[in-house]
Amino acid sequence: MLEPAAASFFMYLFAADTIGTAQSALEAGRLAEARVLLEASPLDGRAQALLARLYLMLNMPQRAVTAARQAERLGASIPAVQHTLALYFAQSGQRKLAALWEGRFAQSKEADDAAVLRAALLFGEVKQWPEAIAFGTAALKRGERTEIRLMLARGFEATGKPDAAVAQYLVLLELLPYDEPTHAAYGQALLRMGRFNDASAFLAKALGTFDKSPQIELAYGVALYTQRRFTESAERFFRVIDLAPEVPQPYIFLARMMDQLPERVSEIRARAEAWLRVEPLNGFAPFVVARAMHSGGAADSETKPMLVEAMRRDPTVWDFPFELGQLLERERDFSGAAHAYEKAIRLNSQAPEPHYRLARVYDRLGQTLKAASERQLHEKLLASPRPDSKGGMQ
Repeated sequence: MLEPAAASFFMYLFAADTIGTAQSALEAGRLAEARVLLEASPLDGRAQALLARLYLMLNMPQRAVTAARQAERLGASIPAVQHTLALYFAQSGQRKLAALWEGRFAQSKEADDAAVLRAALLFGEVKQWPEAIAFGTAALKRGERTEIRLMLARGFEATGKPDAAVAQYLVLLELLPYDEPTHAAYGQALLRMGRFNDASAFLAKALGTFDKSPQIELAYGVALYTQRRFTESAERFFRVIDLAPEVPQPYIFLARMMDQLPERVSEIRARAEAWLRVEPLNGFAPFVVARAMHSGGAADSETKPMLVEAMRRDPTVWDFPFELGQLLERERDFSGAAHAYEKAIRLNSQAPEPHYRLARVYDRLGQTLKAASERQLHEKLLASPRPDSKGGMQ
């Protein structure tokens, strides 16, 4: 008979061998075999972590959750458990937890060479930038990776370190001198950083190489727009529509520039109507048509259905009820206009214009106290920086 210590050691070896066999079966897709072995194993963190993955693959989510919790309880400090849990959480769509566990595994002595790379990319995916930057910097020490450079650039930009972000993009451009997405990403990053002159110069040069790139054309059009070079900007947006008519941004920017492009309103309307015919969901399609119709002198009764349709398609964009409010105000439907402006403000309370318009309408309705309150809000917002808002036309 074996001594207790020897028996315990023997059982450990048996369990380890069983779990290894089960893992091989799992990775080979022999799920039934893996299940028999793992369910017969002693209560063990490694076995439970593998069971979590197995149950997920067998579409048994509740059992998977229970096994994962057992694995966390029994083996949180065991590298093999950490990595297996990372795989489980990644496969179950819980990417933040996947990043957490892979990060723990990457810091262990048992981690493979690619662990820091995987941890960096996972943390970058869930925008946990300090961890992503730390692991990404470590990953670069083991070898050059363009996906890590891009992730670091985005991480540094997101954490308020634009110079560090630019440095990463410049390395990327050296590594990928003929890669269109990298040039577009750098130009877009310069725009987000407010470096409009740099963006304009870089994108103009990039178009010499990528003359049929909708992304670069669009970014260059935006750069020109920020410099108030409206005629040149419009040419770029029309070019984007020629290259990729399904992309919404050029139509939206052209709608913003309608007052600066009176000679091209009919062309904008024609392009927008063509987009509307093939775009059944985007609320900006009927909205841009409505703006072009109004700028071209169409009656409000003709443009109103377009604005109502825009609001039906997307009730979250404040521009739509704001535009409708102006139309109703012109029709002297002050009650309806007030309702529309109030809705616009609920969607974006930081835009000054709806408060100003609502104050005027409240005056018309004899609601002087409300009008005074809206004027104060309008003046306060005019004195403050104007943040971007979802879908806004600012």
